[in-house]
Amino acid sequence: MPSAPDPADSDPFHLPSAPTPLARTIAEQIRSTGPITFADFMQRALYDPTLGYYRSGRTTVGREGDFLTSPELHPVFGYAVAMSAASIWDQLRRPPVFDLVDVGPGTGALIAAAAHWIETQRSDLWRALRITLVELSEAAQASQRKRLGNLSVPLEWLPELPQGGNLNGLIVANELLDAQPVHRLQWNAEGDWQELFVGLDGEGGFRDQPGAPSHPALLRRLKGVAAAEGQVVEVCALLPGLLVSLSASIGMGALLLFDYGYEHDQLYAPHRREGTLMTFRVHTPGDDPYRWVGEQDITCHIDLDFMLGSTRAVGLRALPFRSQAEWLLRMGALDSTLPTELGSHLDDQLAQRRALERLTDPAGLGRIQVMGLRAEGVESLPGLEPDES
Repeated sequence: MPSAPDPADSDPFHLPSAPTPLARTIAEQIRSTGPITFADFMQRALYDPTLGYYRSGRTTVGREGDFLTSPELHPVFGYAVAMSAASIWDQLRRPPVFDLVDVGPGTGALIAAAAHWIETQRSDLWRALRITLVELSEAAQASQRKRLGNLSVPLEWLPELPQGGNLNGLIVANELLDAQPVHRLQWNAEGDWQELFVGLDGEGGFRDQPGAPSHPALLRRLKGVAAAEGQVVEVCALLPGLLVSLSASIGMGALLLFDYGYEHDQLYAPHRREGTLMTFRVHTPGDDPYRWVGEQDITCHIDLDFMLGSTRAVGLRALPFRSQAEWLLRMGALDSTLPTELGSHLDDQLAQRRALERLTDPAGLGRIQVMGLRAEGVESLPGLEPDES
């Protein structure tokens, strides 16, 4: 009998896309040199210098883009980051220069809210503040400059994190780790892991092509996983290197990282048969990375246990990981007074209340993990203190 029609066929945002310019470029590469790892495909899809999703100049974040992140929903997220920055500055004995660094700053909403809180609540820290935004996209930089250009503190944009441990303060990264390229592997009927490479089908489209794993380190990451036949998992090989880069950039202070993730056993549980890979386009989630190549976001959840072990290996000390919902509640988010510039009318206040509820929804943004990593000079961060035994 004929297969049931795909309900997405009636939705113009889900129709199979014609090959994008980047898709044609990657397909030509595969025709010339053979299948590539999914990590290589995802790297090109997101970060190709001219056609990649985050490099092409398209609007990605916000209501005009493809997805909303926490800083865009409500400034209380940035306020909580600012409160953390103030705590770190105090613990460092209030040095004359304090670095607040946002890696992957999106629309600049996080920095805008954090700067507003610091300027109005901690004028002493404001006088010491130096802000750095680490942003690859020139188009995104231009948008951020327009939004933040009136701040009366030193502002700098860099394409990558400076190394050498010269930053003293707080480095923050919201949903950075889950946008790092991953390898995809599948447990087969013979009881072995095969890597899913990206090849071409008979019509020139992309398809999964099983093969021997490209590197033994991938198998080491999956040691002990009790997988179900056909189960697909993702492994981010770049995570340790990214943590090395983050740790090498900070001298004294801390890092605050926000990302979707699970503990190792949950991430690779047999019921999660298709892994955690998701796509986003026009605020609509999907699961096909081979559509809209370069024109949709691709994300995967991170392994929190591996993250914790890697943190120790680079000399950082982790505070208890907590959900964003719990962190914001501990920071007093639901008790915060709304800034007057957001509106005093009831409709405005109700909209802001709904935004706060979305930030703390345990089934949505509230389940993002908040990871506080301490460098020298910092013993604790507000909202991430160890529970009393």
